[in-house]
Amino acid sequence: MIHYSCDCCKRPIDSRTDLRYVVKLEVQATMDLPELESVEDERDHLLEIEELLDELGDPNLDCVDEDYQRRCYDLCAQCYQDYIKNPLGIEKNRRVGFSKN
Repeated sequence: MIHYSCDCCKRPIDSRTDLRYVVKLEVQATMDLPELESVEDERDHLLEIEELLDELGDPNLDCVDEDYQRRCYDLCAQCYQDYIKNPLGIEKNRRVGFSKN
């Protein structure tokens, strides 16, 4: 039998009696390209592509592969409830800091 534990609180999860929540997280880098304008059919498509590539410059495509990650986490019922309430882990009572002028 496979033994599971919560990836957040490290509690053991009994797969026969406890619910186990699987969180699948996928992160990828993306870049929005300029939209092509629709004009008549007599345009030079290759020239337009070349101009678009010039606008983009020389993108470092190596970093795109490095910026893709897929992760999978097992959570117990309590940690799942906490995760669903605040999936990004943002502090709710974050205060704005003002200078003492």
